[in-house]
Amino acid sequence: MDKFNECVKEYIKELENEFIKILKNPKMDKKAKNLATKPLVTKKKILLNTLDALNLVDKESKNEKS
Repeated sequence: MDKFNECVKEYIKELENEFIKILKNPKMDKKAKNLATKPLVTKKKILLNTLDALNLVDKESKNEKS
């Protein structure tokens, strides 16, 4: 599970870096930036929700074993 957490957090960092690059791009207008960043925000939310759900399942399975 730790390896998975590590991988997801690394991927989230990559998404955040891509997000920042888009925001810093002076050639894009507000609408284009918004369209380009929405999928990144959605991916990040999905990953965080998945991570939370897996951590909850992992915690519950450890409680059942005790």
